[in-house]
Amino acid sequence: MKINYFATLREITRKNEEQLNNPPTTLGELIDSLCKRYGKAFAKWVSCEEGGYGSLSIFLVNGIDYRSLDGLHTKIGEDDIISIFPPIAGG
Repeated sequence: MKINYFATLREITRKNEEQLNNPPTTLGELIDSLCKRYGKAFAKWVSCEEGGYGSLSIFLVNGIDYRSLDGLHTKIGEDDIISIFPPIAGG
């Protein structure tokens, strides 16, 4: 599985992308494992105050917004590409 990081998440992970072998089976499990790996700084950008993920960040699975799929229960596998975009402001 390939994971692409954008904006602030690149600074936190110190990576533009990474490959995972034997990834978790759902998007929610993947995000949870990334929060554990990269800590509070990462979790701050992908977590909701009331728990769970995705209130601010956008998660794409093979270019499709996870909300158009099965949300955090979306099944993922080794051939998938996950892109994570934190909120970005500008004008």
